[in-house]
Amino acid sequence: MGKDNRQKPGYGKILDAWVPPEEAGDPIGVVATSFTFDPVFFEEECLGRFLKLETDAKEDGPLYLIEREEKLAGVSCASALVDERYCRGSRSMRWDLLSARVPSGILHAKITLLHWASLVRLIVASANITEDGYRRNQEGFGVIDYKPNGSAPLTCLHDIVIFLREAVIYSETGSTEASPAIARWNSFLNRVMRVTDSWGMKDSLQQRKEVKVHAVLSGADRSSVVGRLRDLWPGNGEPERAVITSPFFDPPEVSNRPAKEMWNLLKKRGETSITYNVTAEEIPGSSSLFLHAPEALLKAEPKGRSGVSTFFSRVQERVQESDSIEYRPLHLKSVWLENDGWAGCMVGSSNFTSAGMGLSAHKNIEANLLYLVNAGQNRSGLKLMRNCCLEGENIDLDLELKWDPKKGDEDASKENIIVLPAGFRQAVYGREHGKGAYIQFIFGDKLPTDWVIRPDGESEIYYDAAAWITAGTKEQVRLAWPDDKSPPSGFEVNWKDSETSAWWAVNLVDASALPPPEELKNLPLDLLIAVLTSARPLCQVLRSWLKRKNKNGKGPDQPIVDPLKRVDSSGFLLQRTRKISWALSGLRERLQRPVATREALEWRLTGPVGVIAFTDAMIKDLNDSGDKTYLNEEVEKTFLIAELILELDRVRPKAAPGCLHPGEVTKEIRKTIQELRSKITTESLKSIPAMKGYVERVLKETAG
Repeated sequence: MGKDNRQKPGYGKILDAWVPPEEAGDPIGVVATSFTFDPVFFEEECLGRFLKLETDAKEDGPLYLIEREEKLAGVSCASALVDERYCRGSRSMRWDLLSARVPSGILHAKITLLHWASLVRLIVASANITEDGYRRNQEGFGVIDYKPNGSAPLTCLHDIVIFLREAVIYSETGSTEASPAIARWNSFLNRVMRVTDSWGMKDSLQQRKEVKVHAVLSGADRSSVVGRLRDLWPGNGEPERAVITSPFFDPPEVSNRPAKEMWNLLKKRGETSITYNVTAEEIPGSSSLFLHAPEALLKAEPKGRSGVSTFFSRVQERVQESDSIEYRPLHLKSVWLENDGWAGCMVGSSNFTSAGMGLSAHKNIEANLLYLVNAGQNRSGLKLMRNCCLEGENIDLDLELKWDPKKGDEDASKENIIVLPAGFRQAVYGREHGKGAYIQFIFGDKLPTDWVIRPDGESEIYYDAAAWITAGTKEQVRLAWPDDKSPPSGFEVNWKDSETSAWWAVNLVDASALPPPEELKNLPLDLLIAVLTSARPLCQVLRSWLKRKNKNGKGPDQPIVDPLKRVDSSGFLLQRTRKISWALSGLRERLQRPVATREALEWRLTGPVGVIAFTDAMIKDLNDSGDKTYLNEEVEKTFLIAELILELDRVRPKAAPGCLHPGEVTKEIRKTIQELRSKITTESLKSIPAMKGYVERVLKETAG
């Protein structure tokens, strides 16, 4: 349950499921789906927990940005697939935002797949990724963990992965240019399937007394939710009782098909019943109730059958918590089924509507988990499952009831939401070597009239229909993006007669296109040495460095990236070598640690605190020294680069479960060694005859 009530078994905080246990290892990646969506909440609250950020966005300012940059740079994929109506908002470009354009329904599934080095966690929920969904509403969610030598159901995970592959297709727009964000999504799913192959258990190997879990999924080419429940129900007898919890139902003027299908699922003879958990309001001055449900639920009972009963139970939305009463709207969707032999509980995104249950021509994309337990052989499992279900107050149907279902059949009003026309297919941010950054737009047909594209929050037009027509209405248009401007996470698109702007999300070609954040540009050598010689996280080292500099008179208002003015300009080679010897040793130790992703390895090698950044800072420190009394600058530079090459050659990467193979790490380190070797030219060797032999010997030994 999404309601915060830790004293009651079965209740908890869904945000806690984003926090990895101690043994989970380094973060690998995450994909998530949602209908409504808050990018700031996803970034700061959800990803912050997944990455185990130590800083806070509201309190730590630049330190938070630095830690977020470092942690996100190390994951292979961080991506959210959101229904096109709510796919908008500024964000860090380190994670992808994909728009699902479902032609005859909506993307309504709420799935999160989290992967750390030694754990894959699946979350299926009723909660959208918003502040209300995760912190305010009454919600339901299920969590399954997959880990080495685990016994979680593999079929369930496999079904969800296939479903996620199908769902992301809705973000494709018919372009001949493949989407790099979709490629990252699918590559991540490939990795999840590969590493979990032995992390769970096949359904056929599960014991009868164990709680079984199945995915119940709905979409364009899938069977209905009720049909799936029928196929999965175990034993010989059909369910006898059902309890439905839903905030939304079909309109009151139509015959309620989900209710009729549910009656067809239950046994056809003897005592059977359906109870609907709904919300209600008292009518002031009377004993009547406004029941937030259609009367068609009551009228859907099978005609001519005895022993059938329909009940309604009221779920309270005003909940006593501590010393106050909090309003917690019902947003949970669940189905409870039971007979004398088995009990089942389905929780997830499916409202009890024709679209939500996959019974209409316009099917939503929905995801649920069905938990099944043998009621006779697993009493503890049955008790645990009951604890997870809402308990309402029985409503006397003899009262005067006003049937007043909530307007609409989904989570939020669609008023004033402008959907981006399908002709705006794809927008990506990239960087071409030697030419700088660019935005590439991919257009299709059926574009609106007189459209204009503006960067988020700016009034100046970046591109428009007139320029596109003049250029020949090409499918792909590549435009320069200023290097001194941050990459745009999206553009506002307007056209003739559009009442407001639509949002066109921008994703990266790849992470190498991103410039380092301002907070990490041109870090001084002494700070890099502090980072490389410390076992603490980068943000902790920076915090300590800032405090130390502030004590020495460096004001807190000055940027942390300002280079240090040298106080002691020692130009002696041995003294300078001692100064960085610890850094070289720390660098080697850092590179030998197991690394979970290629992205994290690239950060260690080419990131703002990596090998190349250290080399550049070391050379800059030499250039700024102003003391040439012992050996010339070229001698020192060549010698120190040779020492760095020698240290890299001595790196022996360590293996760990869920991490890159040491051979793959060594291969990338060899590429970095080759880049450093290119900095030692024949001319530079000629200028240092006294050291020429030593440097040549190092180059020969490290030739690989």
